[in-house]
Parts: sequence; structure tokens; C-alpha cells
Amino acid sequence: MASKKPHTLVHYLAHWAETRPARPAIHGKRDGRWIRLSWSEYLQRARAVAKAIVAEGHEVGERVALMGANQPEWVQIQSGAQIARGVPAPIYGTCTLEQTAYIVKHSGSRFWFCDGAEQLEKLLECERQELVPPAKRIVTFVPVRHDDERVMSLDDFIHFGHQQDDAEVDARFAALTDDETCLMIYTSGTTGVPKGVEIDHGGQMVIGSQVLRLAPEFLDGRAEYHTVSYLPLSHQAEQLLTNVVSLTVGGQVYFCPEIAQVKDFLAEVRPTIFLGVPRVWEKFEAALRARLGEAKGVRAKLAAWAMATELASFHEQVERGVRPEAHMPLRRRVARKLVIDKVKTALGLDRLQVGITGSAPMAPKTQEFFAGLGVVILDAYGLTETCGAASISDPLKPRFGTVGKPFEGVQVRIGDEGEIQLKGRNMTKGYLGMPEESAALYTTDGWLRTGDQGELDREGNIKITGRLKELIITAGGKNVAPVELEQYVQPIPGVGQVVVVGDRQPFLSALITLDPENLDALAEAAGTRKAPMAAMAADPAVQSFFEREIESRCNTKVARYQTIKKIHVLPEEFSVEGGELTASMKLRRPQIVEKHAAAIDAFYAGGTQNTPSAHA
Repeated sequence: MASKKPHTLVHYLAHWAETRPARPAIHGKRDGRWIRLSWSEYLQRARAVAKAIVAEGHEVGERVALMGANQPEWVQIQSGAQIARGVPAPIYGTCTLEQTAYIVKHSGSRFWFCDGAEQLEKLLECERQELVPPAKRIVTFVPVRHDDERVMSLDDFIHFGHQQDDAEVDARFAALTDDETCLMIYTSGTTGVPKGVEIDHGGQMVIGSQVLRLAPEFLDGRAEYHTVSYLPLSHQAEQLLTNVVSLTVGGQVYFCPEIAQVKDFLAEVRPTIFLGVPRVWEKFEAALRARLGEAKGVRAKLAAWAMATELASFHEQVERGVRPEAHMPLRRRVARKLVIDKVKTALGLDRLQVGITGSAPMAPKTQEFFAGLGVVILDAYGLTETCGAASISDPLKPRFGTVGKPFEGVQVRIGDEGEIQLKGRNMTKGYLGMPEESAALYTTDGWLRTGDQGELDREGNIKITGRLKELIITAGGKNVAPVELEQYVQPIPGVGQVVVVGDRQPFLSALITLDPENLDALAEAAGTRKAPMAAMAADPAVQSFFEREIESRCNTKVARYQTIKKIHVLPEEFSVEGGELTASMKLRRPQIVEKHAAAIDAFYAGGTQNTPSAHA
């Protein structure tokens, strides 16, 4: 079944099953113990899924709904559907009943896969309310007792598949081409209804090839690929590391079903490649700063010296355009032995070869902080519509504040209104069943409109300056990109998240949440006592501290019309459950503005423009 020259990810799966059948491929935890599948076992189970759905009437190109936590079962189902020339249509586990029904109905899925009883009940309720056509087959990752005869466990479904003839699946697999749609990722729907982005095999292969070019150590034997899969697999960012890159290099994936457990999994797995959206890295940073802040006397001075030494050596290394091992002066070796290596080991990042961020802008100061700990975070940029990525930082010359250079074969230009526009093999065909929206995605001469504003530096790196739909237009007619201001505010001790507001208003304001892991440092910096988060949010000392810091860190660096005049500190964090964040932890600005309308209205009720140094 294997192909000598893999042209799709599932052909890579067959390739590794043939060339390294007994090597471990995917790992999941059951009752506290790791259970692993080899490449051969992984392929056999995926093929059985393919044979089972084909036997039950699945047609070429048909979508299948897939919903659940990150588990080894997910990729077995996804690969099985693709071997059958089907198209997985993932659904976020946090989707409401109506959102779930929309994706199931819009994708036309008759085969539903979910992880357990909770999601099964949600899908069946969609059916009971006649929001979706009836399913043909419903398969759960683990056994669930149910009277509906269509419900079957994945193990039973795979057993059924093993009993079927190979001929039809073999024929489909042989006919599979790289221009066929292989995945239907639905946009988060922060504006309008979700759109089903058609991702094809060839587009994903572009991403895999690029990683091989930037990190050849994963293929030439210098390093083994180990990653923790914890971000939602219904988002293309996690698809890249869990499926695209791991299948390209034949790497190992460890599944973490709960994002809250990722710190524990990192310490146990010690990954060699790790993707964290900015909010994840910011959480790590806050916890580390709090821990480092506990050090006193000689220990504190030693830690500060080691981090400053490592950061200085990093900048020297970048200017030389070499890898870290090619620039290891004595002071750097000492700093690493005494402090840096111990911190990385405690984090579970001591084996890390490639650290990546993406999905949303990251403050350069966060990247600087981690570079001072020997962890270089490369910034990747892309949309679901570009198969998840289109550029990444040069590992030899990363320029913080940029998202690197376009992949080989990807072109970039700056269009009208400063919009970043792209062209390349990894651009989507369009949105399922939405011809007008698909046409509007591209310019008349064939460039994909990203909706992001940006510019190119002298080295050809892309710098994101804002998002067209997120531009704030003040009452004075000035255009303001909130991202730049938010990145100045984000590093202030104690700040969790920040959203700048002020559309059609005479001045800008900001909503701020606190970081629950950094309340000690906040209390010390603000000169107050530590208290529960809601109490600290209402503390005038905290408010005054933030106002002073915003004045010095942000307002002194921007034009007058960009300055933040008032702030409101919220009593709790933004969250996915609260509706303020997408499942990949990006800000849902329209929802935030709507939910906190009273606080925003209060900014402008009096019409005065208090500076942050005056209590708002």
C-alpha cells in the first residue's frame, strides 16, 4: 500500500508503516499509563476505519463529522477517512448545539465520530430537534452504552472494518491525488457564520516540505520528533504539528486531552518541537516570572546574570547567522550550566529543538524573555485559508516582531490599505458551498486577501501591523491598529489579557484582565496586598499602577491619537467558555465589546479624556 514517493500525508503514513513498522508513532494515556501504537498498528487501524465507512456506503469526497478531545483515536479516524478519499470535518468540542448542527448540516456529514457520552448526546439532540438530517453511523472513541443501534465504539467499528474486503479501499487509495480536498476546517465564526475552508493534500505537503528545509535534523537522524498534541485538532494550527509535520518526518505524537494538563505533559514527554499560541507562552512567562521573583540575594542576582548573558549571546549568534552550538563562549556555557539548563529541564523543554508560536500576534518582549532562557520561539504566520501557514521566522536570523519570510513557493505583496496578500500552492480552493465568499477571498489577479495589514522589512520579513476588520476609527477619523498598543501593555506585571477599544469615540480605552498566576508580583509592584483576583481588580492601587505603566510603556511610544486614556480592570479572565476567546485562544473582539458594553460605555459617558496617570 505504500508509495515510494509520498504525495499525500496518508501516503506518508503508509510509507512509515512499511519502512519502520515497529517504531512508535502515536501515544495516549489510559488510567495514567501511556499506550502507544506503532506505525504498522496505526496504519492497520486507519485502513480498517476506511474499509468500514466504505462498506457502509461512504462516497468519494463525502465529509465525515469528527468531534472530541485530542486522543490517538482522532488521527486514526482522520487518516482512515482520508484513505477512503473522504473529508474529515472537525467540530470544536466547545461548540453550542446550534453551532454543532450548522457544521454537521453544512458539511453534509452522515458519519459522525465523537469521543464520548457528552458529545454523543449533543449530536443526538441536534437530531431530535431536527436541526440535522439523521446520521447513518455514529462512532464513539470509547464504548458508550446506548439504545440507538447506530452507535458503535471505535474498536467495534474497526473490528467490522477488518472483516471487509480490501479491494475498494485499495482502489481509492491508489487513485488519491494531491489536489483533492482532504480536510474541512471551519472558521471560528467570530464574524458571520462559520465557513468550511477546503484544504487539499498538496497544500499540506507544502508545509511539511518547508519544515524539512528549516529543521532537517528531524529527518537526518540528529534529532527525534516528539510533540505534545493539546490545542484543538479542529483548528489548523494543531493539525500542522500533530498530522502534517509528524507524518512528513515520521515523528511521535503524545496526545494531551486537556489544555490545563499541558505543563504536566511537557515535563513527562520533553518534546523536541512545541507549538504554543501566544496565550500559552504568556502563561508560561507569568509563572516563570513569579517563580524567579521568589529568588532572593545571590540566587536572584545569579538568575538575572544568567538570563542577561544568554540573551546577549543569542543576539550575537543571530547577527552571525549561526546555530547556538556554533556560538558558545565560556560565559554562555557557565550561564547555561548554573541556571538556564535547570529552568528548561523544569519546564520540560530541555530537549526542545524548535519552539513555535502562531495564530495571533505575540509581544516581542515575551520572545526576548524566552530567548534569555535559551528557548527561541519562531513566529509562524498563516490562515486556515493558507493551510495554516505561509511564513516562519528564519531559525538562524529570527527577527522578533516579525513573522519571518514566506515559504519557498509562496509569494507575498502588500496591497491596497496595506493588506498582506499571498499566492502559492497552499492557498485554499475556497469555502464549501459559498461561491461568492470564495470569489471575494481572492483579488482579480489571483492573490489571496489575508485581511491582515502589514509591511516588509529590509530583509524580507513580514511584520503584522493590524487587521483590517479590527481597525479602530476614532471620532477624529484616525485609523488605529489595536494590536500594536496591546503588545506594549501585555508585558506589564500582572496583566493577563488586554483589549483596546474606542471605535468612533474621541479617545482610546482598554479592558484589562489579571493573570491569576502572577498576582504576587502584581501586589508587590502595585504596593498593595495580594487578594483574590476580583478584589485586586477593584483595588485602586492596582488601577493606579496600570495607569502609570501604560503611560510609560505605551503612551510615550505612540502618536497622541493612539494613547490609551482610560482603563477598566475586569474581575475575571477572558475564556473560551465565556465566549471571549476562540478555541485556539484568539480574542473574539466583537463578543468582548458586546459582553462588556457597560464598562466601555462608562469610559465615554462624561466625554472627558483623562490620562492614565489620573484615576479613571
